[in-house]
Amino acid sequence: MSWKCFKIVFKAEAPIHIGYKQIGILKTTRYYITGRAIWGAVTANLTRVLYDQSESDRYNDVGKFVKNNIRTTYFYPAVCEKESNSNLSNFFVEIKNKIYRVFIPKYDEEIRYGSLNKEDFEKKFIGSFVSTALKPETKTAEEGSLHEIEYIKNKINIGGKAANIYWVGYIFANEKKYKDFSIEFTKDVMIIKKDDKEFSFRDKILKTIFVGGERNYGFGRLSIVDMERCNGEKIFNSNISINLNTNEPLIEIRGEKIALAHVNIEGLEISHIKGDIEPLVGREWSKDKGAGNKISDAKISLIPGTIFELKNDVQLKISNFGIWEKA
Repeated sequence: MSWKCFKIVFKAEAPIHIGYKQIGILKTTRYYITGRAIWGAVTANLTRVLYDQSESDRYNDVGKFVKNNIRTTYFYPAVCEKESNSNLSNFFVEIKNKIYRVFIPKYDEEIRYGSLNKEDFEKKFIGSFVSTALKPETKTAEEGSLHEIEYIKNKINIGGKAANIYWVGYIFANEKKYKDFSIEFTKDVMIIKKDDKEFSFRDKILKTIFVGGERNYGFGRLSIVDMERCNGEKIFNSNISINLNTNEPLIEIRGEKIALAHVNIEGLEISHIKGDIEPLVGREWSKDKGAGNKISDAKISLIPGTIFELKNDVQLKISNFGIWEKA
């Protein structure tokens, strides 16, 4: 089996909130979009395209097809070099003759996002707003309802001008059939097929997606800008290359590497890390309770941006939700 790799660029049409920690009244956001969030958005759009009524069991079936046939990296905020005329980041992606500077976290002496330290990145990219519920009878604040939500902006100020924020990452897909679903590739076009239906993955599924939380505030809308076939070498212009001619997209780990997603440490012998770990959990579909009502088992993982080295040369696979795991 072989996989095809595509570079993807979305434009942020609204702020993004990817739920992280609750600190007092503050709901913080992650500074990247997880593979789980992209999987959820693709599954939701694909189900709506295929079925007139999006029942929960259909979401489950489509979600399994996406897990089997489509893998993603995490997606990171970026600015367009030609639009911003700025050299802000060490990571970049080139697509359709445009350079996107990508703000990937990296632990050096301190955590940095591209060339920005944490404080400067947060000043430029992160915002928040405070909200409270009102008592209908008095129009005064309801006790205990005050909360603040952190978000990643959809526009930032560069050189006194407003610059769009983009989200950049990679999608991997294969042609293996799953039940009545299949994928075909025609040059640079990725086609989804089911029974007598077929359509462009870019134009029908990725045209507009919604990721993350706080949708009732208008957050989470992304629109596709570009999708281009590539060979998987040096994603984000990093030292990470993807082997596509295997059953799973594989990463050769030799020497020191940067985690471009969560890295499940189960079964790995790590010689050193510079960064942090966290237990990674998520909401899953339950046959009895429906979507989002089952908590997944915790995976102790290196967080994105962590620099690590393993004692032995091994292969990691890009597994479900973009998490790196021992192959």
